[in-house]
Amino acid sequence: MYITQIDEHLKSHEASCLIYNNDELIYKSSHIGVKPLLDFLEKKDEYQNTEQLILVDKVIGKAALMLSALIGIQKIYTPVASEAAHKSAKENSILLISDRIVPYIINRDKTGMCPIEKSVMDVQDPNLALENIRRTIQVLMAKEITKFPGQDTIKSNDPSS
Repeated sequence: MYITQIDEHLKSHEASCLIYNNDELIYKSSHIGVKPLLDFLEKKDEYQNTEQLILVDKVIGKAALMLSALIGIQKIYTPVASEAAHKSAKENSILLISDRIVPYIINRDKTGMCPIEKSVMDVQDPNLALENIRRTIQVLMAKEITKFPGQDTIKSNDPSS
């Protein structure tokens, strides 16, 4: 696959994440973030002979790379990857091919680093990374932050706030 074809390939499959075993598409998701990789990790045992796994994904940060290592992915194609993802790919013997390398993956508000990426920045063990990712997702979901137009107040499920 050519790096210039990745976006077109994802669009043609109406997906943000594709996982192949050799040339056979075995998993497809349109969810964003690390959710597709977490979902695949939970179901990986349902797939037979997953020895030559290839990931095609819209964005690869270090968290996605660490999950890919746990899954057993050997090659990743992406338009955008973070510097930390590239470093971690080398450490985990994964071939990461990206069109652009960015300093880090930004959060959805575009105000700083993605909290999922931040949760694994100082982690080298993929199993510990998985724990950090799950913990961070729980914290983010528990906050259930809602902002209303014209208001600076933030609602939270936390009774102490």
